[in-house]
Amino acid sequence: MQLPRNEKGYALVIVLLVIIIIMIVSTVFMRGSISNVKQERIVDENNLAYTAAEMGLDYYKWLYLNKFKAVRDGVWQEKKSAFENDVIAIKKKKLSSIQEENEIKNAARNRQEQMIDLLVTKHFFKLEETKPNTTDSLNYLIQIPIEYKKVENSDGLVVALIVQGIVMGKYGMEVERIKNLDFKLFFDFPLLSSALSPDIPYSNDGIPIVNIKDAIKNNIQTKKCSEKPINEKCLSNGASESHFTALNSIVYFPNGYEKENGNIGIDFKNTQIYSEEEIELPNMNNMKNITMYVKGDIEIKNVNGANNANLYATENIEFKNASSAYSNSVLYAEKDIEGKNVEFNNMRIFVGGDYSGDKFTLSAKSYMVVEGELEIEKSGSILNSNLIVKGDLDVDKSLEVKNGSKVCVGGEIDFNKINIKSLDSSSVIYFIQEKAEPKNIIGKYPNLVSIKESEFKKNPDVLFKNCLRGGNGSSNPGSFEKPHWETPEIDVEYN
Repeated sequence: MQLPRNEKGYALVIVLLVIIIIMIVSTVFMRGSISNVKQERIVDENNLAYTAAEMGLDYYKWLYLNKFKAVRDGVWQEKKSAFENDVIAIKKKKLSSIQEENEIKNAARNRQEQMIDLLVTKHFFKLEETKPNTTDSLNYLIQIPIEYKKVENSDGLVVALIVQGIVMGKYGMEVERIKNLDFKLFFDFPLLSSALSPDIPYSNDGIPIVNIKDAIKNNIQTKKCSEKPINEKCLSNGASESHFTALNSIVYFPNGYEKENGNIGIDFKNTQIYSEEEIELPNMNNMKNITMYVKGDIEIKNVNGANNANLYATENIEFKNASSAYSNSVLYAEKDIEGKNVEFNNMRIFVGGDYSGDKFTLSAKSYMVVEGELEIEKSGSILNSNLIVKGDLDVDKSLEVKNGSKVCVGGEIDFNKINIKSLDSSSVIYFIQEKAEPKNIIGKYPNLVSIKESEFKKNPDVLFKNCLRGGNGSSNPGSFEKPHWETPEIDVEYN
């Protein structure tokens, strides 16, 4: 019989091997864990470097924006005054009308460019050297140089400034992490003069003399537009429901343009539109320095903050929703305007047919002529403005007239619907005796002035001349006491 082998000591070897294997596996796991922790720390530090750059982007954005807001009115006023002096000096030369116009245009160009230069050299220069509050481990700064770029419209007039740069963000306790972000700030400027806009003659009673069809015919374009035209004269595809933007361009629409929803107004600035058919837009919010000539209707859902946005239509103009702060512009409809609830500031408005709406505000030296009836379903206000209504003035609830306003009505007027108490000594309503209700109002108030219908029939101007205004309240159309400023935009690109 075979004796058992001596296995003494084998258990120890097995135990040692198990211990070694456990140690090896543990080391691998520990090394992986350490590596993961290190990697996570690097990722965190990189993210914090991005955060630092974003903090710097925010800091420098508001540094420029706050400086711009603080000085812009002063810069604009200084060059506006200088330009108005230029115009006075030019008119004293007694030049021909063409020579005078060219000199005024050149003066506007020069002063507009000086306005941008003044902002850069006096207010923006070395602004980036302002030291922010940062820590040793997390800080940011602008990389030098900063680039300033002027933006011109299609007539060569400087209308905006772009400030571009790179913000560097830093973070690191042991190893410094660096991340860069590109930024671009876009600053809009109001025009010192609309002399470079399409020349619109006016009749003696302040009504634009416009041939819309000829204006469109003279601006037919054949070169196709790029996707987002900038400084182009081009032909639009005009596809329905397509998103279309344009900047500093002249665009021809052979088939009109329709877009019921969305926002068309983001970059729709300093542009002229000529359309053979109806234009329908969802928004005209914050549009500035635009002109539309349309053979047909213009329909717009929302108009808020539009400035120097001139609309000319052979048919009707309709604002479908309540709108506000539509200013410094011309509205010209050969037929009707439906205003819903619109606030017009420093406007010149001509309505070849009737004007209708829920509510209505005409303010800030506006001038409006309605060839037909003016109908307000709720209430309205005429503030420091002139209104001529050649047909009936029909207000459902109440109309207030004050602050040096003048209203002339050639048709029926019901003074029960006029807020007589709102009339101040500088405001006057002119009307025809036989067409006014109630009759006992005649001669009761000194600022309600009537004429007989027989006298009016002989010469309607006897009535309407009382409300004539040759301009929009400014000695130079397009040069306004209080400029409209676009909110500066910021674009960010990640490097």
